[in-house]
Amino acid sequence: MKLIDFQKATDGLRQEAKALYFGSFPPEERRAWEEIPFAEDYFSFSLVVDDEEQHLIGFISLWNFGSYSYVEHFAVNPAMRGRGTGSRILGLVEGNLVLEVEPEDANDMAPRRIGFYRRNGFRLLEADYIQPPYAEDLPSLPLKLMSRGELPDIDRVISTLHQRVYNAD
Repeated sequence: MKLIDFQKATDGLRQEAKALYFGSFPPEERRAWEEIPFAEDYFSFSLVVDDEEQHLIGFISLWNFGSYSYVEHFAVNPAMRGRGTGSRILGLVEGNLVLEVEPEDANDMAPRRIGFYRRNGFRLLEADYIQPPYAEDLPSLPLKLMSRGELPDIDRVISTLHQRVYNAD
């Protein structure tokens, strides 16, 4: 298993990743495909593929903010779930990370997702957090933040996410 840049992948793998993106996240938790900043230096959209680069295992998108990276989206091919695949993918990503999760009481999957990230070295942060909407016609979402490693001041992290990722004030 290895990471490859989305833009260097075959058309087939890119189409599989796009389908996985839309199949894994509801509209309020994703940006429009054409608004993903694939070509920007501060952003990476990495496909997780087998060693022969023939099969899509998943993907992870990261915003690099210097001392930490924000995991905007992370998905595993449904056929590969439940086998430790997600943990192996997170093991490929180095450095301090922060990501958003639904509160534990949001739905049946939320506690399982939080547990998965905890088992992979993340801790749930106590800060109140609202994800700004990806588009004007979408709602803001009350979420929680989780981190792996050291982060700067949490208020600065939230401000950075709101300004740089969501273009919100």
